[in-house]
Amino acid sequence: MSDQQEIRELFRNWIKSTIEGNLELARQCIADDAVFFVPGVGEMDKETFAQGAAGGSPEDSPIDFDLDSKLRELKVSGDQAYLWIESTLVCSPKNGDPSTRMAGHSLSVLEKRDGRWQIIRDANTMISVPA
Repeated sequence: MSDQQEIRELFRNWIKSTIEGNLELARQCIADDAVFFVPGVGEMDKETFAQGAAGGSPEDSPIDFDLDSKLRELKVSGDQAYLWIESTLVCSPKNGDPSTRMAGHSLSVLEKRDGRWQIIRDANTMISVPA
């Protein structure tokens, strides 16, 4: 499998882990020393981000998540790569409260370590937008 194919698979797993609340799959996508930059939160380490991004199963969550993420650009240079991702997230409380919508971009830096690609940095610009 080519580097591009491996990275696209990582991207699919990353989105899948978020939608399904699969914390273990999320952790596999992230390097142990990864740093995430999230608006209004600041820096987050791997564990904090993974728990927030894939914190529980959809059945246990009080909110339904509808995530639409598109890979806008993928560039590979040796053992490093970056992804430009455009996402929209709609959070709908199961109790009937109004939904909230977030949209924005993220820029992820990946590194190939021990033969597999992992996210080492991620800057997310998703903010609340009108529904």
